[in-house]
Amino acid sequence: MTGADEALRDLAKAYGVHLGFHDLQGHEHAAAPETLRALLGGMGVAADTPAAVAEALEQLRVRQDESPVPSEILARAGAPLSLPVPSPCDWMLLDESGAEVQAGRAGESIDLGPMDVGYFTLHVAAPDRHAESLVLAAPAHAPTVQDLTGRAKGWGVCGALYGLRSGHNGGLGSYGDLPAALRALAQAGAQFFGLNPIHALGWTAEEMTSPYSPTHRGFFSTDHIAPRAGLGPTPRDELIDYATYRRRQRGALHSEYLRFEAAPEAERRAFQRFRAEGGARLDTFAQFEALSALHGEDFRNWPDALRRPGPDAARAAAEDVEFHQWLQWRAETQIDAAQATAREAGMDFGLYLDLAVGARPGGAEVWMHRDTIAQGVTIGAPPDHLNPEGQSWNLAAHAPARLRAAQYRPLRAMLRKLMAKAGILRVDHALGLLRSFWIPDDGSPGGYVSQPFESLLAVIAIEAARARCLVVGEDLGLVPDGFRETLNGAGLLSYAVWQYETAADGTLCDPKDLRAFSLACFGTHDTPTLRGFWYGQDIDWWQRMGWLNSGQTRARHDERARQRAGLRDMCHLPPEAGPDRIAEAVQARLCTAPSALVALQLDDLLGCLEAQNLPGTVTEHPNWRRRLPVAVDGLKQALPASRIRAFMPVDRSGTV
Repeated sequence: MTGADEALRDLAKAYGVHLGFHDLQGHEHAAAPETLRALLGGMGVAADTPAAVAEALEQLRVRQDESPVPSEILARAGAPLSLPVPSPCDWMLLDESGAEVQAGRAGESIDLGPMDVGYFTLHVAAPDRHAESLVLAAPAHAPTVQDLTGRAKGWGVCGALYGLRSGHNGGLGSYGDLPAALRALAQAGAQFFGLNPIHALGWTAEEMTSPYSPTHRGFFSTDHIAPRAGLGPTPRDELIDYATYRRRQRGALHSEYLRFEAAPEAERRAFQRFRAEGGARLDTFAQFEALSALHGEDFRNWPDALRRPGPDAARAAAEDVEFHQWLQWRAETQIDAAQATAREAGMDFGLYLDLAVGARPGGAEVWMHRDTIAQGVTIGAPPDHLNPEGQSWNLAAHAPARLRAAQYRPLRAMLRKLMAKAGILRVDHALGLLRSFWIPDDGSPGGYVSQPFESLLAVIAIEAARARCLVVGEDLGLVPDGFRETLNGAGLLSYAVWQYETAADGTLCDPKDLRAFSLACFGTHDTPTLRGFWYGQDIDWWQRMGWLNSGQTRARHDERARQRAGLRDMCHLPPEAGPDRIAEAVQARLCTAPSALVALQLDDLLGCLEAQNLPGTVTEHPNWRRRLPVAVDGLKQALPASRIRAFMPVDRSGTV
């Protein structure tokens, strides 16, 4: 290895780029020099030549030597903190509004008194230097089930919002359908209703159906807005026709907006307050949506002058900005009404929302935050036994150093918006808080980049404490040692999917062995339903896709037969038990888990066979298109409280 190679590796390590990784088989993959250069370039660090690498290393050294305090400080809210300094200095601590909360003269250390939960800026001034640090004053942990309810355990139901049927949604489940669904679930004893992500997909993203590929995660999908006049009953078809629905629903919303000038004065004032409170962030998002109607959903194809927010973009979008602000107001008003209904019906948590991993590279979130987004890379997964070439999820990544320099404001705003609407927030692919796999656009092999894990957890805990919101971290996959312990220590529940929790022989473990500080479920939108699992529907799909040959298919069906036999014994199921009896027994057994939360799938409660999503497919499987077999006004009869409550054991504190 040459000196230039070693310097490149040193620079990569300084910026958190991993020098290699181990795959599922334990084989090591060393990061090639082109990977290191591409990932550094994505962060805005020039590393194309030895001279550029040397200059970047020198800049790092100078910044470290010149600053008397770290650029970021993690503190425990309510506790004092002492920071050593190399020489006497004056210091001042400001809160988020810029008001001074503490100040002093330091000799050998800056001694900060107890701080409230929140974000602070520490200014340090010495004769020869000045520095500024972000102070993250986090609570001991994010709120727990016990903190929020006074009980040790709780349970709820997860389902697809888009799949709800009603007499008025016209084809796609709407925010207006949620109150009826929430009341029915609350009557059955559920404490939450978990939804697929409801992030904004983009007004002009007419072909987009995946809720995990949003244009911006800090705004809401307009597809689910219920027009006041309604759109008629959901079609009888099992699959959603998004194109037909969107034409009807968007036309109805346009017409409603044109009549809004005649709306009651109280409504018009409420909308103006919403616009004022949304501020520049709402203005800029609405500008993007308006511009997308003129130039397409991907801003990378727009005229050069419009590829960044600014005066040119504001002028070009001006005519339709208010319409897109109005859409967000309508969405948030209906979501808030649904959450209010859940609380009134007695739900401890109500809505359980989902935070996707990232946003589309050509979407609003990237357009609005170019200063923090990594350029020339997307988030993905490394090569493994299922995908020898690896996967690109076509989602943008925030560059760690840039996000830190922006004091995590994009993440803070996003979390604050979502947590204000829900009692629980699920963080998809929580492993991304520790490290993410970046795929360079130039074709170089991908590699891992470390994230500021402790700082991100502090931001989540701060926002969760302020909103009194429970947080679940979806921690499936290759989990590094100590990750779950750190996640749980910050107050985030883990995610325990029973059909993935197996013994050495492949049989499912007893739910009593599932992790206590977790949300336990039998499956998710990405797995087979309970009925599909029992009958091997997922295995048949894999064979249909060509992912399994005949021998592999037989082997998987043999393993599934052993799993069924184990479940029969565990759940005391007789050989003649039918599908409904099997489903009830398995769900009842799941509810014996010691987990803080248990989630039942609405698809399973209604006896559905097919899964909502088949990972690794786009058009080959009808992902995100399956409707539920029962309308929301029929859920009360389809989910009798007496039957569901029979699943739920009473814990020592009396929780059902």
